[in-house]
Amino acid sequence: MPSQTTPRRRVRLTPEVRRRQIVDAAVRLVGERGFYGVSLQDVADAVDLTQPGLLHYVGSKDGLLRLLVEEGYDRRFDPEDYIATGDPSATHPDGASLPGYLRYLVAHNAENPQLMRLYMVLGVEAASPEHPAHDYFRNRPDAVWGLYSGTRWRLPEAVGAWKDQRGLVEMAIAAMDGMQIRSFREPPIDLVEEWDRYERVLFPSPLWDDCR
Repeated sequence: MPSQTTPRRRVRLTPEVRRRQIVDAAVRLVGERGFYGVSLQDVADAVDLTQPGLLHYVGSKDGLLRLLVEEGYDRRFDPEDYIATGDPSATHPDGASLPGYLRYLVAHNAENPQLMRLYMVLGVEAASPEHPAHDYFRNRPDAVWGLYSGTRWRLPEAVGAWKDQRGLVEMAIAAMDGMQIRSFREPPIDLVEEWDRYERVLFPSPLWDDCR
């Protein structure tokens, strides 16, 4: 009598869990191969979906990119997340600590090298005006400034008001981006320790000591 194989039963996941699976798989694949080196079928195979099943969640390859940027990168570790930690530097009555937030951001980025690689690869590819993420990266300085401007920060009186800090914020983010690129080269560096050196230059003592 021929043996009968019990068909594998597909587990039905919630849309939120399935979307998280798609984001995690795409972060890894795009970080390894670049956006143009990854097909929708590659991502579908990685999460055990058909390509039409994947398209149900992302709509198109450009939709996959939007999902990657919005849910895989942008919605992680923003100032609200920092304040929600309850850390004294984040919940001070006079406002959150900008150096404290940047330390928080670096520490979490260090724990997520695949996200750093994704951002680095997309950032290089998106230098081309034809890349679907070109406008996102071109507009990112404005977007970051707008996001950070929604938080009340504790600043030394001598540096002026928040509206005067855009140059400092952009230098800090540029330094962070460069440090993260350096982290994928040899010899390896400890991002948290390296950022401590950067912080001493960007937020010097004693000027910023009461706002850390």
